[in-house]
Amino acid sequence: MKLTKQLFFTAALLTISTAVRGGDFSDANFNYKYNKTQKFARVESTNKKTATSLTIPSKITVDGVSYPVTQIGDYALADLQKLKSVTIPSSVTEIRSGAFNNCHALHSITIPSKVTKIPEDCFAMCLDLTEVSLPKNLVEIESGAFIYCEKIDIINWPSTLAKVGDYAFYAAKLPQYVALPAACVEVGTEAFRATEIVTLILPSSMTSIGKRAFSDNFRLTGISMPVSVGTIGDFAFFGNTELREVTMPQTIGHLGESTFERCDKLNYVIWSPSQSVVPRRTFFQCYGLEWITLPDHVTSIGELAFSECYKLQEFHFPAQLKTIGDYAFNDSNLREIVLPAGLTKIGVSAFNANQQLEKLTIPASVTEIGANAFNNNPRLDIITVERITPPALGADGFHQTTYDSALLQVPEQSVAAYKQAPEWRNFKYINSRPAGIEDFMPDEDDEDNTPTEYYDLLGRKVSSGSGPLINPRKHRLEIHR
Repeated sequence: MKLTKQLFFTAALLTISTAVRGGDFSDANFNYKYNKTQKFARVESTNKKTATSLTIPSKITVDGVSYPVTQIGDYALADLQKLKSVTIPSSVTEIRSGAFNNCHALHSITIPSKVTKIPEDCFAMCLDLTEVSLPKNLVEIESGAFIYCEKIDIINWPSTLAKVGDYAFYAAKLPQYVALPAACVEVGTEAFRATEIVTLILPSSMTSIGKRAFSDNFRLTGISMPVSVGTIGDFAFFGNTELREVTMPQTIGHLGESTFERCDKLNYVIWSPSQSVVPRRTFFQCYGLEWITLPDHVTSIGELAFSECYKLQEFHFPAQLKTIGDYAFNDSNLREIVLPAGLTKIGVSAFNANQQLEKLTIPASVTEIGANAFNNNPRLDIITVERITPPALGADGFHQTTYDSALLQVPEQSVAAYKQAPEWRNFKYINSRPAGIEDFMPDEDDEDNTPTEYYDLLGRKVSSGSGPLINPRKHRLEIHR
């Protein structure tokens, strides 16, 4: 009996509470929730699933009481495949997540001035959305708000906009020129990825650029970056294949990896004076990179940082550089390498396959050189190593051709040590090599049937070729055609 009374009392309270708060209401076009206490109504859905045009009323009247329509609910008008236009009254102050999601035919939208936030997925997949009028008091565009909006030609950027969330405009077509307002301090992960922007202006107030925030913009040719920024995330400008010049901010709190990776036509870079490390893969596969000057306080160049920069022929190594990472300059085209005093470590394949490399100077401070560090450099002819004790040299540190023909110059008192050290002992010429025909006299006991070996004018053994070659067996210079 007591339990029955308790259940009845609880049900009565719920009824009274619902009556106080409000309830459901429908008219010819929409279904609503209304709140009696706070005196507002929210659009929850529509029965007009095939409508091409909708007008949301500014108020509804229930039992003689008017309730202003101030909200559009979660996914309230989503998936209306034929909807081309919708009129939102000025009474609306809040639009909730996914409200117009997947309205493929929606052509334009004007959002009332009292709305301060475009919620996540609000206009996601509105494939025909061409014109967007953002409210003048807008503060934030949330995650995925305009993702895959493929036709936006006109959009305004309110001066109050402070944050563009993750994926906000991912794969959305935007106008060619985008200048974010001075109030904008944060751009989230992949916020403007693959948007077809041509020119991008970032405000001086910006503090955070998220991971891949502006990556894969295949038409982007210019960036105006802020004077200082707290964070630039990994891959921030990855794959911008038309980007040609970059002046980095004066101050960067944190610079992620692969920032400009695969920017094929990037030619000229002014490095940020605040950065002492070039992160891994920063300029990986920047095939057109020719000019970059790193400040002398840079201490580390990371893995693959300049790998496959085919046009990079000259490079100033910073005076305070301590380490060069694995594959850092692999497959570039440096002609001469003079490494700075103070450098201690050269990574695996760090300078592998620099086809134009002719001269190399390794300072006395280097104690470790990784495997294949200078392999596959066919023109490398003179190597100077200043360290008295041979540095540890990994397997195949140099190519066999280099071992056979290049001149290794070491401290005079260290010749014997280098001739016995692993890998270094593979060098045929340490501190001297034949300078004339008299240096190529064959041993007297050579048999007549021993194959003739030829040498070029630099004393390098060659198997064949055209031009002047030295025949030591006959003690003469021969011209081969």
